[in-house]
Parts: sequence; C-alpha cells; structure tokens
Amino acid sequence: MHAYTRFSLVSIFSASLFIAPAVAKPFNIYSAEPTNPVIGVKASEIDLTALTEREVNLIKKYNNVIDDHLNYNFSITRTVRILVNHYPQHVNQILVAAYQHYPTRIPLINRAVIQVEPALTSDVLTTTHLVAPQAFDETIAQAIDVEPSYIDDIVTTATQLAPEKLDTIVRVAIVSEPRMSETVVKSAAESAPNGFLDAVVSSIKEIPQVTKSAFVAVRDFFSFNESDERQIPEAEQWQRFIVEAKAQGITRAELEWFKEQGYLTEEQIAQVYSERKTRQPTN
Repeated sequence: MHAYTRFSLVSIFSASLFIAPAVAKPFNIYSAEPTNPVIGVKASEIDLTALTEREVNLIKKYNNVIDDHLNYNFSITRTVRILVNHYPQHVNQILVAAYQHYPTRIPLINRAVIQVEPALTSDVLTTTHLVAPQAFDETIAQAIDVEPSYIDDIVTTATQLAPEKLDTIVRVAIVSEPRMSETVVKSAAESAPNGFLDAVVSSIKEIPQVTKSAFVAVRDFFSFNESDERQIPEAEQWQRFIVEAKAQGITRAELEWFKEQGYLTEEQIAQVYSERKTRQPTN
C-alpha cells in the first residue's frame, strides 16, 4: 500500500479542476475526434478548461511519455499500467493524457489502472466524472467487475460525485454484482439516505431476482444505523416501496417490522395489501 491516500489525491485533483486561471484554455493534442458509439466520447469533449499550469505541464509530460511507449508498439493499457505502477501519485494526470490519446477506450484505460492498483479506484471514478462523464456509468461497472471487494467504496464515491445519478449507480452496481446487492443498498443508504429508497425500487423493478436481498438490506440499514439526525424517506417513497415489495412477493407479515419501528403505518400497508371482500347482496 502506498503512503498517500486515494482520498487526498481525489481532493487535490478535484480542487485543481475547479480553480480556473484567467488564462486557462482547452488543451487537446489531436484535432481528430474519434467517437465510440457506446459511450460517445470525443477528444474535444474531454473537459480540461480549468486546469492549473502544473496540471497542464504534467499532462504534457505524460503525453510525451505515452508517445514514446506507443512508438515502441506498447499498447495504451500496458503503458498506463507501467506509468501508474511507477507514478501512482500522478494517476489523475496519467489518465487524462491516456484519454487524450484514446478517447474511445476510456473504460479499458480505467480498467487497466484499477487492475494494477485497486486503491486508486476512487481516483479513476473522479477523473472520469470530471473530464469524461459520458464514460462514468461504464466505469462503475468496470470497477466493480475488476474489484468487487471495493463495491462499498465504489458506490459511496460514485454517489458523492453524482448524487443525481443515484438510481443508475445502484442499478449498475446490482447488475454488475447481484450477490452483493445488500452491500450496494447499505452504501447507497448511508451516502444518500433521503433518496436511496427510490433507487432500490427502481432496481428491483428491473432486476426482480434481487428483491429479497434488497428488502433485507433496507431493513438492516434502519435496524443497525439508528440515528436521530438521519433523514427518513418520505411517505410517498415508502408507498412506492410497499407497492413494489408486494409486486415482487414480499408478504404483509414481512413488513410488520417497519410498522413496529414506526416507519410505516397500518393504513399505508393496508392500502396496498388489503383484499376487497365481495359484498353480499342486501335484501
């Protein structure tokens, strides 16, 4: 394990991108704009308009190094692995330089970095989100596929970077590693307590087979993470949760815990689970 922390690197790089010098200009080394039909990234869409002079110089340096490696018939993924292995503290700049060379291969480049140094996963997600957001969803899936044991950090980091994409993050994570759906739900709940329930509902609609584990994860989150300050989902969110739980086979009895703990009312449950009795004709 390297002496630095991945979170400090993320903070430094994020800060540098949001401090825009008055003379900052886009930095693109190629005029060509190859496009990947899946992620739709072009070289000109890599957003480098707010880099500091130091960041630009480092990226130029690694562009030159990558050129040298490619001239010796090294692949871009092999080149990235070598550079990250030797200069992990510059992972963000190495990634940007690699993206500029091969904007259509961003997910493969990201995968190469995670494979050589899983502790840099948060940096990979941060760099992709900031300079090539079109590849963000695919990068989440790649990161989980390479290092499923990091799924907690991946979901947490992705949610912090793009809270508006919580539904997509949860769905992508569960599809990528359905056996760890409980961990996904827990991480999403801790990162976005006021929105995770709708993300769970959206996920089990698309992936019904994870309903049971997702349901247990929701219950466990509220059971083991008691806090007076924690935000509680609104009644409308709970209602959507009940409707989808019933649709996917969760019984009324299984919802009793939520009622006992004060999260649901009898009226909310009865509204969804009550069976209409056939009225007897009156004489």
